[in-house]
Amino acid sequence: MVSLFSYGPSWGLPCISPFVTKVAYYMDLAGIPYRLVRTNPFTLIADTPHGKLPMIEDVDGAIVSDSTTIIHHLEATRGQPLDGGADDREQAQMVAFNRLLDEHFYWTAVIQPRWREQLDWETYVSVFQGNQTAGRELRQKLATFRRRILAEFEGQGAGRCSVEEVYARARRDVDALAGQLGARRYFMGDKLRSIDATVLAFLKHTLEVPFEYDTKRYIATKPELVDYVTRLSDQIGTTSNIGEICEMIS
Repeated sequence: MVSLFSYGPSWGLPCISPFVTKVAYYMDLAGIPYRLVRTNPFTLIADTPHGKLPMIEDVDGAIVSDSTTIIHHLEATRGQPLDGGADDREQAQMVAFNRLLDEHFYWTAVIQPRWREQLDWETYVSVFQGNQTAGRELRQKLATFRRRILAEFEGQGAGRCSVEEVYARARRDVDALAGQLGARRYFMGDKLRSIDATVLAFLKHTLEVPFEYDTKRYIATKPELVDYVTRLSDQIGTTSNIGEICEMIS
């Protein structure tokens, strides 16, 4: 069974990270059994190849990091369960939308509310403490973590924009997602593809989390996206291969 290393589940999602959730949903949709292994978020630099999650340990012991690389690895080693038969145009569109979500929407619709805005940050802190009051030591570790994330946000560029500008960017991403999906059953058409795991993960990490902000409200006005989330969530609910959630490793 594949081991998927995770920060830990919350809000009915496999992980508080959309990238870990993306890999979990890919394996659910592709029918690949896996287990979640809860990790220590403060020792990732030492514990993982890239200093971040997700990371998997495959059944042959191979360690693979980065959500997109993991999905490519699983597609290649499992006979392309989702992307087999996709033509060059479809592959190009999937790369483009994957980049939009990973490299832009993540910052404007996930990092902005959770890490930059104080009220939502306080909500996020409670998740790390099991929804209890965070102690001083944890607070200090999270403050250091937050400074690093916000420095990366500024380096990415969107973190230098006003709140209004950031959410305007996120709205344009949402419009692009809704425009591509339209009346299709799946994101690329009538066949399930790996990009569906990515789209679903990011939409659920916006719609189904305890933060109130512009992007969440805007997605709720897009019935095609809301219906898509419901439809694929139901599909995962009947096919989920997740095993046990293991204890935290050091």
